[in-house]
Parts: sequence; structure tokens; C-alpha cells
Amino acid sequence: MSVKLDRRLAQCAEYVGKGGVVLDIGTDHAYLPCYLVSEGICRRALASDISQGTLGFACRTVEKYMLSDSVELYCSDGLKGIPACALEEVTDVVIAGMGGELIAKILEDGSLLRDDINLVLQPNTRSAVLRKYLGESGFETVSESAVSDGKFIYPVINAKRGEKRRLSELEAHVGKLDPLKAQARGFLEHEINRLLEAAAGLSEARDVQSRLRADELRSLAGDIRDYISR
Repeated sequence: MSVKLDRRLAQCAEYVGKGGVVLDIGTDHAYLPCYLVSEGICRRALASDISQGTLGFACRTVEKYMLSDSVELYCSDGLKGIPACALEEVTDVVIAGMGGELIAKILEDGSLLRDDINLVLQPNTRSAVLRKYLGESGFETVSESAVSDGKFIYPVINAKRGEKRRLSELEAHVGKLDPLKAQARGFLEHEINRLLEAAAGLSEARDVQSRLRADELRSLAGDIRDYISR
């Protein structure tokens, strides 16, 4: 009996390294760690969620696929409830299905993670905030893709430790997405529309700062459009 993943989680699985120990934060039903272990991609998996109630869904999935010996479950707020000795073994961390700001906040507690840690991050919102955080915290995005799942398109970021770097606004919004790929292009076009809608709202404000910010957002939207068209 094989574990089935949706497109979003399947793309996350593509970025997980082979033969290591994966930690899936905010695991929900634990489909991803169960898939990675059952397919032999990872030799062991840790999976966490913030409440015992949610973790009950994960427990049922682990039992269903008879993986209790290789998938460990933790009730944890991000990394805080994972034992240090367990974190020392983790080679890959997956954080999927959260806002970019929350993912960045979780990673701030990652001082015990290995220097060669492989990050797989799938923000539902505020991906530009996450990319900025990664650069400023010494993580380099080595690959990025966009995947449609239902009516939404999500970015999936693969990052590893590197040099600290301050990203420009354009870099933070486009990441390493390839505009020649349809789903990446669709995501970037959505970003353009979102920025223009925000600019339109700010243009109605009476204060000068809001109108200046509206101009900045329109300029950024134009830069992303040029990036798509180059």
C-alpha cells in the first residue's frame, strides 16, 4: 500500500535528500514523512505538529502504513519541542503549508540544526518575506519551483546554508523561479496583480507615505513583468 501525495507535497519530496533523516514540521496527516520512508528516500523521519489533536491524524497515518518504527511523532511548536539529540541527526527539514513569516520565525530557533542542513520550504503566503529572511540569515536558495494544487499556485524553495546576503525587492519576489515554466509564470503574474491591487488601495489614502508606497509597489510590479518578459 503506497502513500499518495498531492502535487504540492510531491514537489517538496523532490527536494529532500536521499538516505537521510527528515523532519517535517507542521506535518498534519504525516503523509510526506510516511511517503519518504516507505519509498526508501529517507531512512527515518521525525514529524511534528503543534497540538495533540492534530497529531492524532498523523498517528493514524503512521499506524495505517505500519511505520511506527521509522516515523517518530512530536507535539511541538516548531522546533522547540524536538529533543536536541534528535535534531543533531536531522539532515532535511520540511516546513510546508504555512505563511512565510511563520516559517521564518520557526527557523530562527534552528541553532541546533546541522551546518549542512537541507531546507525544503513551501510558503502559502508572504514568500518574499521568507526569501529575505533566508538571505539575511545565511541561507542560499539553490532551487525553486512553483506547483499548482487546486486553484492555487505555491512556490517550493530548496535552500542550504551559504553566505549572508540582502536581497533586492525584485529578488525577494521572484526568487529563483523560471518564468519560462508555466506554473512559475502563473505565480509571478499573481504577484503582479497582488501588488497592483495593494497599490490601488494605498493610492486612495491621503497621507504622502501611503501614496509613495503605492508608487513603489507599481514600480515593483513593473520590474516583475520585465523579468517575466526578458
